[in-house]
Amino acid sequence: MKTERRKNARLSITELAALIESDIKSRRLSTGDPYLGLSETARMLKTSNAGANSALQLLVKKGVLERKQRRGTFISDPGNENAQMIRRVHFLLSEDFLKKEGVLADGQVIGIQSELSRAEIQFNFLPQHDQREYVEKTVTEALSTDGLDAFVLYSTSLDAQRILVESGLPTVVVGSLYPSVTELPWIDQDQKAVAQMSFEHLHLEKQCQQFLVLMRERAYPGDFLYLDSLQECFSKNNISQENIFYRSLPSDHSAIQAEVSRLLPRFQSTIGIIARSMPLGIAAKASLDSVTYRLQNNVFVMVTNVFGKERDELRDFSYIRPQPTPEEVGIYIGKVLKQFVLDGFSGNTAWQVPVKLIPAQQ
Repeated sequence: MKTERRKNARLSITELAALIESDIKSRRLSTGDPYLGLSETARMLKTSNAGANSALQLLVKKGVLERKQRRGTFISDPGNENAQMIRRVHFLLSEDFLKKEGVLADGQVIGIQSELSRAEIQFNFLPQHDQREYVEKTVTEALSTDGLDAFVLYSTSLDAQRILVESGLPTVVVGSLYPSVTELPWIDQDQKAVAQMSFEHLHLEKQCQQFLVLMRERAYPGDFLYLDSLQECFSKNNISQENIFYRSLPSDHSAIQAEVSRLLPRFQSTIGIIARSMPLGIAAKASLDSVTYRLQNNVFVMVTNVFGKERDELRDFSYIRPQPTPEEVGIYIGKVLKQFVLDGFSGNTAWQVPVKLIPAQQ
């Protein structure tokens, strides 16, 4: 008995909630029937009162149960759309990432709002450190307030993805999932296509023979998918490793510019600079202040991740962006969040967004 209790104590909120739903079905309880009290539920689940309470609260938000003050917990009306309505959507992202890379376009918010017209949009900017504590606090508050909250994660940590899996709250990850996380729906650019477009444009069209690949200081799962595909392109086209330089750099203009300037003298032929983000691309362009290196002459810059609005800085180099509009992406996210609720919080969908290449205008 103690072993089983310890085992159930390690179950996530979602798993405990699923056990309660199985209990409801096995006892054939219907709308209006009373359900177990907190202590009874904890004993049935063989877990703590805190764990049982979180699972009960999740099912209240889902619309399976309803709690009536001083009366207890009852089986809710499955047709009660109001009980399952998403009241608030949290965007979890880095404020610095938003400002410098524009990962969240206004159109996405409009698209989500068109699908979830009654939902309040709330931005939750992640701290540079202790993200786990911040995300846990945000999720705990979401579970303890009235109404059902949903989450959209932009370039967040592994901890954030795991916490949202365990919470059972409707969630969409914008970006790829980390290894071991499989229970969340996600949306990301087709990273293999991004790599192939980058390489073919620079090598086949611009005749680049040497490459400088600039990556962000912090890598995310999609970055590894991209790098694997890019390396495959290099190998298939017999680009030797001595003609490829890789650098992971902070999003600091001076630091990027200094490193690119230091590396340029090592190149002996037409250079293809592949920048994983817009700040990397802009700083790389700024480093080309020598008469020896001229943009669109013997140096070509490609940015592989551009989101949001078109910017004047993008005119001087080629870049890749999603084919769907930001609003279309937002509509998709809103639909997935609604489906997440209807499917019992079992997110299992993914969208590899098709991309397009925008050539330099000068």
